This record gives sequence, C-alpha cells and structure tokens, in this order.
Amino acid sequence: MTVDAFVDGSFDPAVGRYAYGCLITDETGNEVELCGCGNDPEGVKQRNVTGEMIAAMLAVKWALKNGVDEIVIHYDYTGIENWATAQWKTNNDLTRSYKETMQAWAKRVKIRFVKVAAHKGIEGNERADGLAKKGLTCEPGVLPI
Repeated sequence: MTVDAFVDGSFDPAVGRYAYGCLITDETGNEVELCGCGNDPEGVKQRNVTGEMIAAMLAVKWALKNGVDEIVIHYDYTGIENWATAQWKTNNDLTRSYKETMQAWAKRVKIRFVKVAAHKGIEGNERADGLAKKGLTCEPGVLPI
C-alpha cells in the first residue's frame, strides 16, 4: 500500500510555539489528520521548520505502524527532503536527529519526496497548513514521535 502525506509547520512568536500539521491519505481515500505543537527552546529557535520536520516524521511513523509499503511526502519547505537525503548539512541537533530518524525509517518503508508550491491552492498542502495553524492552539505536550 502507498499513502500520500502533506506536511507543514507553523510558528507563533507571540506564544513561543511551533506547530505541525499532516494530512495522510491512503489509496482508498481514507484520511488521517495530525496536528499539535511544542515549545521546547531548541525547537522554538527553528520556528516553523521544527513543525515541518515533526510533521514529516509523524507521517512516516504512521506509515510504519500501519504496514505501509511506500509513503509519498508532499512538502513546501525544501529542507524536509534535503536533510533526510543528506543533500544538506545538518548544523544542529534537531536537523541531525531528523536526518538520522528518517534515514533509519527509510530502511523499513520506501519514502519519496515531492516538492509542492506553498500557498498556491494545492488542496492537500492548504489543509496541512491549516492543521499546522490549528496545532498552534493546542497545549504543548510530549510529541508523539
């Protein structure tokens, strides 16, 4: 089975929170929406990028838990693919952890990346963006990764 996941992140400096949003759709059209937020100091330094990475990792974790053979991650921030595939250097603990986690999981499920334009009306991307914004309203907690 192959699933598609649209991922996005958000950040609100007024409350010092980053958030993630993820829309997963399987081959039959069933959908799963994931969102939430965090406020740990290292994550806050990376602003919305932290949420982008968390959303991508949650999508892959969901795929692993649900016996998916392949996941296609649709993203609008280039680092999501470039850190995971080691095309970019990882210059901090968060990006290093993201890269290591994604590369380890890529041995268990095929991960493909598809770049999409941000804020151009692509339905899945707009919904992931909305989920990330919704995530900002949640109470920060332990991230489910």
